Amino acid sequence: MQKIVLIGGGSGVSELLPELLCKKNVEVAAVISVFDDGKSTGRLRQAFQIPAVGDLRKCFSAASGLDFLEARLPNQHAVGNLILVSLAAKFGFQKAIEAYTQMLQPKVQILPVSFSASTLIVEFEGGGKLRGESHLDNPPKNFSGKRIKQLQLSPKAKLNPAVKKVLLAADKIVVGPGSLFGSLLPHFVVTGFSKAFTQAQAQKIFIANPQSEFGCLGENPEKRAARFGVVFDSILEASPKTKRWNPKVLAKKILA
Repeated sequence: MQKIVLIGGGSGVSELLPELLCKKNVEVAAVISVFDDGKSTGRLRQAFQIPAVGDLRKCFSAASGLDFLEARLPNQHAVGNLILVSLAAKFGFQKAIEAYTQMLQPKVQILPVSFSASTLIVEFEGGGKLRGESHLDNPPKNFSGKRIKQLQLSPKAKLNPAVKKVLLAADKIVVGPGSLFGSLLPHFVVTGFSKAFTQAQAQKIFIANPQSEFGCLGENPEKRAARFGVVFDSILEASPKTKRWNPKVLAKKILA
């Protein structure tokens, strides 16, 4: 049995999960960022002072096959978000994740990287900061050409203890696919994550996005990988003409 741990956010990981789930002798866990603050998730975070739920919902939906979680109500909240937030309001976020898992019975282990309700702060070379992950999708014009220097979390986020366990037990740890600054690097800012990642004896793979991203324009995959401050055994790159990773192709490369 090959144990694979995916590190990322909602969109990239949720698309890859079904492709890995259909493979034999593969056990999958997903460690998901909880620092998004846009759209439905952002409004719910403000109202309930909890970590982000949207990326978790996408992965639970993909791993359980329960598409109704993705349905949007007239207020634009996803049904799955509201269920998870209701559980969090009654039991606390950590217990809510446990209850959500029991209810949905996903075919993989899905873990928030942290239970801390922290905000992502982006610091740029030459000065300037943006507060909130949502700014990465639509950055102010005066930041459009700037290179990101580093990320911070406020307050500091503590590692979910279960994450260390799955990392240390993994055969392969796959970072990506996903937004470099919005979904991948935030994990490595969580206190204790980089240490656990480094201690793991697994093969470590970085999936480079085919398209260049805001904050690191012109950087090749090796330079982007160096931003994590850890050692990867391999970097998966798409062909030059590829605009977006094909999940089926990517799954084959991971399992090769």
